[in-house]
Amino acid sequence: METAGQIIGVFALLAMVLSYQQKNRKTLLWLQMLSNALYAVHYGTLGATTMVVMSIVNVARSFVFSKNDTKWGKSRIWLYLFLALTLAGGIWAWEGPLSLLVITATLLLTVTLYSDNLAFMRKMFLILPFLYIAYNVVKRSWGGIGNDVFCIVSALIAIWRFDIKKKPAEEKAGEDPSDSEEV
Repeated sequence: METAGQIIGVFALLAMVLSYQQKNRKTLLWLQMLSNALYAVHYGTLGATTMVVMSIVNVARSFVFSKNDTKWGKSRIWLYLFLALTLAGGIWAWEGPLSLLVITATLLLTVTLYSDNLAFMRKMFLILPFLYIAYNVVKRSWGGIGNDVFCIVSALIAIWRFDIKKKPAEEKAGEDPSDSEEV
């Protein structure tokens, strides 16, 4: 069962890495939804309760946040609801002090994904894996460790593609960089 779980973790990793390369926020969130659903199964096979709960909350959160173009999906109440669910789920699935890293990262990720600012999101995607990595090492989650490493690399590539490399070309063309990115 653990081998199958590790394989599922690799597929979850691939979906997450692809999400970071998206220019469109909704596509990014849908790929993260898929990744987190796969991670819930992966972590379940490893007995990593805190990450199972956080992954399930993350699936629901990404779905709701992808609906920010609807009246109900725009409500700020969702941000506070998912922050509360993360805290409650973290307390319920508590595995010791190591869980604090996962809970903190998930809280910060919730705030990040609520944002419409893709440049801010990419920067946070660079930082947050560092909070998850200790948990993944302890739980021997190869997909999780791979996710942490590849998400850092993927975020760096996305920052280069969309935030650094693109700016000089836009400045030459006289474009406003904030207008050119899909949200």
